[in-house]
Amino acid sequence: MSVPGQVTWKEFWYDKPLHLKAASVVGVTLAVFHVYTALFGSLDALMQRTVHLGLGLLLVFLVYPAKGDRRKMTILDILPLFCVPIILGYVLLNYDWIAAERFTLITPLFWYEVVLGVGAILLVLEAARRVVSPGLLWVAVGFLLYPFVAPYLPTRLLRAAPSAWTSVIDFNYLSTGGIFGIPLGVSATEIALFIMFGAILMKSGGSTLLSNIAFSLAGNLKGGPAKVAVVGSTLFGMISGTSTGNVATIGSITIPMMKKTGYSPIFAASVEAGASVGGQMVPPVMGAAAFVMAAFSGIPYSTLIFYAIVPGLLYYLSLFFIIDLEARRLKLPKMKSEISAWQTIKDYGHMILPIVALIYMLIGGYSPRFAGGSGIVTAIAVAQLRRTTRMTFAGVLAALHDGAVRMLIVMVSCATAGIIIGAFDMTGLGNRLGSAFLYLSHGSLLAGLLLGCAAAFVLGLGLPTTPAYIVQATTVIPALIGLGLSTPAAHLFAFYYSCLAIITPPDASAAYTAAAIAGADAWKTGWMATRLVLVAFIVPFMFAYDPGLLLIGSVPSVVLAVCTACIGVFALAVGIEGYLLRNLAVWERCAMFASAFLLIAPGVTTTVVGFALLIFMMLLQLKGRTKWLAGANTSG
Repeated sequence: MSVPGQVTWKEFWYDKPLHLKAASVVGVTLAVFHVYTALFGSLDALMQRTVHLGLGLLLVFLVYPAKGDRRKMTILDILPLFCVPIILGYVLLNYDWIAAERFTLITPLFWYEVVLGVGAILLVLEAARRVVSPGLLWVAVGFLLYPFVAPYLPTRLLRAAPSAWTSVIDFNYLSTGGIFGIPLGVSATEIALFIMFGAILMKSGGSTLLSNIAFSLAGNLKGGPAKVAVVGSTLFGMISGTSTGNVATIGSITIPMMKKTGYSPIFAASVEAGASVGGQMVPPVMGAAAFVMAAFSGIPYSTLIFYAIVPGLLYYLSLFFIIDLEARRLKLPKMKSEISAWQTIKDYGHMILPIVALIYMLIGGYSPRFAGGSGIVTAIAVAQLRRTTRMTFAGVLAALHDGAVRMLIVMVSCATAGIIIGAFDMTGLGNRLGSAFLYLSHGSLLAGLLLGCAAAFVLGLGLPTTPAYIVQATTVIPALIGLGLSTPAAHLFAFYYSCLAIITPPDASAAYTAAAIAGADAWKTGWMATRLVLVAFIVPFMFAYDPGLLLIGSVPSVVLAVCTACIGVFALAVGIEGYLLRNLAVWERCAMFASAFLLIAPGVTTTVVGFALLIFMMLLQLKGRTKWLAGANTSG
């Protein structure tokens, strides 16, 4: 039995070219820095963020080449490596003066600070192009230029007072706004730790434990491989919070099995994409944006994950119901799982301890930073208890390096989002957009939610989840709160729609990754996946009106809201799939959709009517099924 953590020094060090050896040193240093500051106290805000960004940018230019071949470097890779220490080293060497003595946007810049500031912005933008996408680069460039063109725009909504170009550089380079703002701060103190925790679990066999548990729980059920995808991606998403990573890790196993069972390639890819996107919505980790949400909303992280339990449950219930109905419609056979649950527990069961410890600390009131750092140390220590998970010293270093590399996409996204937020802060655009939002909605919460949904979704099409949410934190969310929506509901509302762009065309990266594994049409997969996760488009509206779905309120009201929503999600799945005991006619599907909306919507009257409609439709199905079976027996 191969053990992922038993990496040799030859694999970790000797077989690499010089620049990748340097990348290993930088990656491990970055990881150790984060674990140390998590356990023994972070540095001052600007210093912590500067070290985080400096080491991260060095790693970016070492492992993400300007051109294709990762094992070769060009001048375009070497030049930034010399610039990063100079540009960010200046901030560290002059930290006391920058943090305590000078005044942002008041103290004039020296000529060399202007040069260094321009260099810092260019480095972040180039990192965004290499690590995230050219789309994020151009969005950031647009917002970077906005303060200069704003005075000349014809629309009063977008017009702003003139800004000096040196002020833009000052704000982004020598302050805790702009590049070094709140998003990068969350990345530097919390997000990086949880990504590294997931990397340690993967290297030590924790991912094997989760995937095998999924196979043991769901593999023997009808449509088992698809249900394995849902269970496995849920479990894996709880520790990784990355959609594309879920697709690549779990999907490489489940998608071929789903196809072999009888699901179409498009359906198989869509299921895995939908299940993986849910990893960002399911506690206890919920991906990078959840940590940023805690920082912007002021709601403790442990409280946020409590609010997110039921919406996450409804999301996965919907997928599970659809998969089961599709398997029954296609009459797919059960598939016997060859994985022994007992053997899995015997070999890997102890790796549940770091996950339990992490959850305990998050719920118990410890800071996410300390919980993440302690979880990493616990995972490394517990892995040494069994031969099946034992990690060599080189394996531990490789896992830390892998976690540091995985963290880069979040770090770069947060730094780039800081540039975008800087434009809002300097020009007051966020306040004006919020006022316009309130004006267009005419004080109507429903109109505001519809506008917020559209704005969040459009922003999400061009940006990863974290920067898409961050932009809304300065525009959409304050306006929703102004319309009377509670703070947790407003933030989770925007968060959900920021996540959905990962699965919905045209920017459906998770769906496209799954389609590549399945050999399916990417565009059709994106739309099929959107159909499968329709519940995610509806639930935010429901918890906006019924806080019981966020577990807020009296126990009877919460129990009623959760139970009726679960039944409503079942009705919604039937309507989406068009099958219950037999294929549904168009009018029957419409009736199921109506029942679903009535059950999920708040209110006793709507619940009673929706439940009655569902019972009526199920009786019709049962009657039609009985007649069909009688006819089949007669003809036989």
